[in-house]
Amino acid sequence: MHPVRPFAHAVTLAGTVLLLAAGTLRAGETSGDRAEAAFREAREYTVRIRSRIETPFVEDEEGAFSGAGFLVDATRGWIVTNAHVVGRGPAEIQVAFWGEPFHPARKIYVDSFSDVAIIAVDLKHPRRAALLDPTARPTVGEPVGAFGHPLDMPFTGTRGIVSGYTDQFGPGLLQIDATIDHGNSGGPVIALASGRILGIATLGYGRLNMATPIQDVCRILDLLHAGAAASPPRMGFALLRDEDGSYTLRVARSLDPAHWPFETGDRIVRLAGSTDSLKNLSDLVGALRGRTGAVSIVVERRARRQTVVAHPIPRQPLLERYGIMIDGALIAPVDFEDEPDSPEAVRLAVHFVQSASTALSLGIQQGDILYSVDGRRFNDLDALVAYLHGRPASKPLDVVLKRSSSAATSAFDYLARTLPYEQVQSVGPVETPAVAGRLSARPH
Repeated sequence: MHPVRPFAHAVTLAGTVLLLAAGTLRAGETSGDRAEAAFREAREYTVRIRSRIETPFVEDEEGAFSGAGFLVDATRGWIVTNAHVVGRGPAEIQVAFWGEPFHPARKIYVDSFSDVAIIAVDLKHPRRAALLDPTARPTVGEPVGAFGHPLDMPFTGTRGIVSGYTDQFGPGLLQIDATIDHGNSGGPVIALASGRILGIATLGYGRLNMATPIQDVCRILDLLHAGAAASPPRMGFALLRDEDGSYTLRVARSLDPAHWPFETGDRIVRLAGSTDSLKNLSDLVGALRGRTGAVSIVVERRARRQTVVAHPIPRQPLLERYGIMIDGALIAPVDFEDEPDSPEAVRLAVHFVQSASTALSLGIQQGDILYSVDGRRFNDLDALVAYLHGRPASKPLDVVLKRSSSAATSAFDYLARTLPYEQVQSVGPVETPAVAGRLSARPH
């Protein structure tokens, strides 16, 4: 994305042949020849992406941005990129292949765990998709290339090596020393020896460069191709973090024992029936994607291994989320999985405040929690919208907002504000019949 902001593959027989061929040096071919070929191929499946976000939810920013992506399904026109490149809420998106003009694109899926999004474009002529490597376990020192549009230099490759792995930023990321600059985000990170994709260029952080590993992307694509839900599970438990800031798979506490019957101190080992040990949080989330009902999980409890039966619930898809804009303040749901289900749990908050709006003039800020409206508490947005539909449209709206306090003796301040209730509209993909005539839906 420009500017950069910090945060399986179905194989046919023909695809298998291509995959093996791509990973094998021909007689007389050198590693340098293969790297050159890898970048030449990348120019054919890599795209430029432009996005414009007018009304962002809390994870995004207002503005116009640019980044990269790569074609992964030539039949459907599916392109993989970073979620932060195309936004996790409403956005206008355009895509251009090398030597071609920009065309509109639409979102297919945006992940709420990994920085991954899938968009679709109508292809004008047949193209070869990138080859993904769902079994890739890159090793330190492995040569890689990043391909994208750094500093607005279109279709540019940089070379380096894999230098490590970290989950200090959240989901696990590959550390590479191939340069990732503004405009690289969302582009492919390629194993130069094989030409296969190992990850998505995601983040430049000082001299560190990070890529989202391709394994979780492949799992998402597998589920979407099968017509299944790809959302990650709601994690109704807390994991311990070590002194380096990395997640362990040791359970600090279960916040939802009915669905996650873990005990404090449990170490999550693997899913029952699988021989693959889970090494980190990303492995765990990837293994649980698409699973509902009873799931048996092997844990180590008090030095003995045993099986517990969990019942995962998927997170709500981001593309189904909507909010309401009232006099310049976007109010939408928030979902903190580590917060117990109590009357004081945060349910609705201010995601965005428009410049030069009434809400801004009243001192309303992004992150303010909606505590009450006209003296009433609301646990979800649908209930608030239904209430707004039934009240007089000409009557000002009395709201109380909850905000972290700077006082030494209190955690929160409660702020009384009166909105004129003159400008109201919905933001997101959902029409709200209950407020027909008051809220106008914006396109997603």
